[in-house]
Amino acid sequence: MDRDRLIDIRDRVLARMVADGFAGADPFDGLESALFRASGLGRFRLARLTWLQAIKRGPEGLRKVVRIPKMVNPKTLALLGGAAQGVVLCDVRSRLLELQNPDGGWGYPFEWQARAFYATRHQSNAIVTSFVVDALLQSGMQKDHPALVHTARFVEGKLWREGYFAYFDHSKVEIHNASLWAAFVLYRIIGPNDKTTQAVERMIAAQKADGSWAYGTRSHHRFVDGFHTGYVLDLLDRLRASGMDGLNGLDKAIACGWQFYRAACFDNKDLPRSDAGRDGFLDAHAVAQAKASLCRFGDRDGAIRVSEWSAENLFAPSRDLFFAGIKKDGRPDRRNYMRWTQAWMVWALSIVIESTGPNLSNPQDQAMSNFDPTVPISFAHPDPDRAEKEEALRILPEPAFRALYDITRAAASRAKAEGAMETLYGLTRGMKTLQRIAAEQGIILGNRRGA
Repeated sequence: MDRDRLIDIRDRVLARMVADGFAGADPFDGLESALFRASGLGRFRLARLTWLQAIKRGPEGLRKVVRIPKMVNPKTLALLGGAAQGVVLCDVRSRLLELQNPDGGWGYPFEWQARAFYATRHQSNAIVTSFVVDALLQSGMQKDHPALVHTARFVEGKLWREGYFAYFDHSKVEIHNASLWAAFVLYRIIGPNDKTTQAVERMIAAQKADGSWAYGTRSHHRFVDGFHTGYVLDLLDRLRASGMDGLNGLDKAIACGWQFYRAACFDNKDLPRSDAGRDGFLDAHAVAQAKASLCRFGDRDGAIRVSEWSAENLFAPSRDLFFAGIKKDGRPDRRNYMRWTQAWMVWALSIVIESTGPNLSNPQDQAMSNFDPTVPISFAHPDPDRAEKEEALRILPEPAFRALYDITRAAASRAKAEGAMETLYGLTRGMKTLQRIAAEQGIILGNRRGA
């Protein structure tokens, strides 16, 4: 495995995300089209559903024609903040708190029409709320923080139905992975509780004889796909590790689910499938989840194999991004989705990189072993580790170096606004060091080359 190459790819994509302000396209944001909104057709359910699918399935250039704005999705930020047991790549706590809704939850920044429900812009839902809570807790936020207490009330009071958690507070639609996510984050915030236990038991009972779970309970939700199967397995394993290991049937459900996942959600080349048991369009989202699930359940070689395949087949070096997937005819789907593709692939690559560890026989890896280029750089005065930090900075790829400068500058601005002067002094020394090393290496900060 060429770990250095995977790090370089991860850092280049992350740097582009930072440069874009984490704003971008999404497969489900078609209703935000200025053209569609001006047409008045948004009043009709069928028109909303048809338009959304047309944008989702249409070419990337169509988005510009119908004027769909780029938006920042809280779930993008949460994935970069370490949600779903990822690696903390960016300090996103303040921004996530700013995006919290008055009801205590978080939602997608666009209107959304599905066959089972309609959601308004930013409307709180179980999935986005759960990922954000996971990231906030990963950042070190205490469970009694007012924001999390408010969220627990929303999940327990607004989403709970008889035996499961709903996706939205205005709907009774049962989506298995959404219910399990809500059950998990409620458990994380308030500890053991009857609602979480009931929801997990219902999830175990919903498992089919072959070890699979359908997406939901409605007739059009009976499909089984790779990335939601991975979600469910990861969550059940995290619940087991969090103290629910004695729950009747949990171990068997995980074991059977894992056997199904490896048998049906990978093809004869051991590459992920989007749809269980069926080859066809390969969604990068399924690829990302596969990497994380393989790492979680001990198949490190499988995770490396999928990572190397995605580096060859999904990464576009001329654009510093991942393609949305591979079409049925084998050609790449070149659409660029910020949340659905870039955030998930960066999240997954980071898990694989972290799980493999550095090769400390390499001097460059020695310099990087105690250095995280995805958090703000700060120097004490004097700083006993300055020499090692500067060496690590000098060997950073330029995109990662630029991203680190942007992250550090943003952290310094926050420290200044909060009056945290000691923190600000350390970050200021970090920025000056970055500026000095950039000048040595001919890197012009503040502007992208060729812009």
